[in-house]
Amino acid sequence: MFGIFKRYQVEMSPEVRGRITDGGKPVVGMQVARSLTYKGYQKGKEQLEHTLTDADGRFSFKALMVKSRLPGDLFGQNMRIAQAVYVERGEQLYSLWSAHKTWNSIKPLSELLVQLNCDLQDKEVQHEINATDYGGIPAQVVISICHWQGELISTYYNNELISSYEEIK
Repeated sequence: MFGIFKRYQVEMSPEVRGRITDGGKPVVGMQVARSLTYKGYQKGKEQLEHTLTDADGRFSFKALMVKSRLPGDLFGQNMRIAQAVYVERGEQLYSLWSAHKTWNSIKPLSELLVQLNCDLQDKEVQHEINATDYGGIPAQVVISICHWQGELISTYYNNELISSYEEIK
């Protein structure tokens, strides 16, 4: 039986930390946005926050945990949380993190979200993180200009699997 009256602790976002550079040089005073949406919290209203990069290009957001009954609902248990962390420069939008995740904490994603070290010169790629051993899915998709490597990460550029970021420079 589903706990339709129980309120669950939902991780909208773990802590987020990162650094923005442009050609290796820190970008100072750049506005960074974090957008979170989840149908089980405030009827899906976007939770939007902003911060500025410091003198070294670093920024951070605190974790956001909420209570919701949706994970216990037969039709809501698989609802995803939309997460986006991005910056704008002129007309250009740079995605530091764009993903849809389950309501629970997923360790490999949390670990990447405190490593959002991105250079505005880097190309946007699609990462697929194998999170099955951590309560997630086999191919958790994250779109980003941040470049990570690891045994759980497969990276694609223009729908082609790449083995090194040198292939797309």
